[in-house]
Amino acid sequence: MKFGYTREYKLNQQFDLLEGYEVDEIFSDGKQGNEVIKDPDSDFQRLLDYTEPGDCLVIAFLEVISRDYHMLLELFDELEDLELDLVVLTSPALTLAEWREVLLWVCKNDKLVHPRLVKLKINKKSDNNNFSVFSREPEAKQLYREIIWQLIGKRKLRKIAKDKGVPVETVYRIQQEFKRIKLAVVLAICFFLAIATIKLSENFSDNLLIQIGVCIVTTLVILYNTLADSEQL
Repeated sequence: MKFGYTREYKLNQQFDLLEGYEVDEIFSDGKQGNEVIKDPDSDFQRLLDYTEPGDCLVIAFLEVISRDYHMLLELFDELEDLELDLVVLTSPALTLAEWREVLLWVCKNDKLVHPRLVKLKINKKSDNNNFSVFSREPEAKQLYREIIWQLIGKRKLRKIAKDKGVPVETVYRIQQEFKRIKLAVVLAICFFLAIATIKLSENFSDNLLIQIGVCIVTTLVILYNTLADSEQL
């Protein structure tokens, strides 16, 4: 089974990423600090108690556990003892042994290097953050459009990232941009529909309150259906 865990910051983004990965259950310690990880009554410890050998711990960022390399190494030892796998959604797909190699190198060299920025087995061909509809490179524009169409088709974020060879966080950024554009378009449509509704209602009633009421109801129905659909992306 796949168990998600969230903590401390960017909680909404963490939940979105975990739900996109289709974890079986999500545990969360909210906005509590690092000390909660070792608290016997924490959701994190409850998650570990609930797992069985072969299960997988899924987190959005490595910082969800800790920013301290030594604490992360201790966690890796604990996961190995429990025979659990680890998936970090916004990082390269590394095994526990590979993560340990990265952190041991960082500790040994005493570098202020964020482990999420150390990429093993990955040749970075382009800057994924440049993917935009306004990109100068035709390939970036094309990839941006393809990701948008797959988001419209309601594919999972991680599947899109794997298919297109880009980080999950890049797909997530494009998804958020698409949601904002979609909302802006809907609001513009609602504005023009409100005017049209008022004009049409004038043919049936001269009462201004009725005209305004019809306009408000129509606008709310459109907004509700659009926002409900956006939450499913």
